[in-house]
Amino acid sequence: MRKTHCRVLFAVLLLLVGATLAAGDVRLLLPEKIYAVPGVEMNVYFNNIVTVVNPANYVFDVDCQKGRNDLKRWRFTPKKEDVGTWQWKIRVIDDAGVVAQGESELVVVPEDAGKGRSLSLLIVGASQTGAGQYPNRVAELMQRSGNPKFVSIGTRGKGPGKHEGYGGWRWDSFLTRWGFSGNSKNDGLHPDRPVGFNSPFLFPGPEGKGVFDLKKYFELNNGGRAPDAVSFQLGLNDFFSATDETIAETTKRSLANMEKLIGEFRKLRPAPEIFVFQHIPGASQDAFGRNYACGQTGWQYRRNLDFYNRALLRKSKELKFNIVPTYINIDTENNFPVRNEAVNEGNPAKILRQSNGVHPARPGYYQMGDTLYCRLKAWLAAGEPKAK
Repeated sequence: MRKTHCRVLFAVLLLLVGATLAAGDVRLLLPEKIYAVPGVEMNVYFNNIVTVVNPANYVFDVDCQKGRNDLKRWRFTPKKEDVGTWQWKIRVIDDAGVVAQGESELVVVPEDAGKGRSLSLLIVGASQTGAGQYPNRVAELMQRSGNPKFVSIGTRGKGPGKHEGYGGWRWDSFLTRWGFSGNSKNDGLHPDRPVGFNSPFLFPGPEGKGVFDLKKYFELNNGGRAPDAVSFQLGLNDFFSATDETIAETTKRSLANMEKLIGEFRKLRPAPEIFVFQHIPGASQDAFGRNYACGQTGWQYRRNLDFYNRALLRKSKELKFNIVPTYINIDTENNFPVRNEAVNEGNPAKILRQSNGVHPARPGYYQMGDTLYCRLKAWLAAGEPKAK
């Protein structure tokens, strides 16, 4: 079969998310819904929705009544009159024509969704959560007029957004991490520096063992009440170092631990609503080189990310939790840390290079917070949480 015919055939096969897998290595991943709120910018960055070596080789053609199709992103800051549901389509084009296409729904929810109610939120995650920036952004947005009375739960955080975020942690860390002193380095999590934290959900039990006890945690942190919602930014430290040969087994093991942790929260009464992040792409290879030397490439991370995010989407349908498509709304080119460096030893002229592979700068974290906020507002617009 000729190559052009193959492309036409693959272009009509829709994935579960409404995206299309085309010929070659163009893999398009779209959320089923793009949530937005008046006054908050929402973006779809094109290099974040395709897994290709060079997104600049493609044209991205968005068809939507709302927003603006730029070179590298679709962007939209809704107004009150934009509330509603709008069709959102995209075509990915190269010199031979359309190589992928997909569709989503743009859902603009009222800015006063949840007004007059209350919302308690526990944010759980790894280092991107531990930085505290996106939890603070959510808390700040929740102070806008028309929002519910908002309570941020957690033992960590400098600012209005409390959280349970710990650098290097995985899904299983919150289930099992116990018995480490302030200088313990033998748990496999960042062994090159002190990481002396036990899981905040484990408490002393018989023979000094840690016992998982969410009831006690919320007695200490939320007056004995279960939260209305819990969000999880976990999994990155599971899949980060995987290879093409190990990513499937790594993901299977990670999602099994995810199911266990979510299952513990669903034992609470009333059970909180669950929100799980699809992870964000990383920065340039310069940043990966600075952080990980030759230990990991940005491209392998991107391939692992694509595999894991697709698996999360499938699992969300099985376990009935809410996906937070954080990956679409972050500027990996401009919103990651940079530093001035010499061009090379023979040329002292300074140039800016990205300096952190997977941890955004403050504007990037704020985009993560915007995405979580919009997803929560959509839930509130549906009449949740129910009165207790």
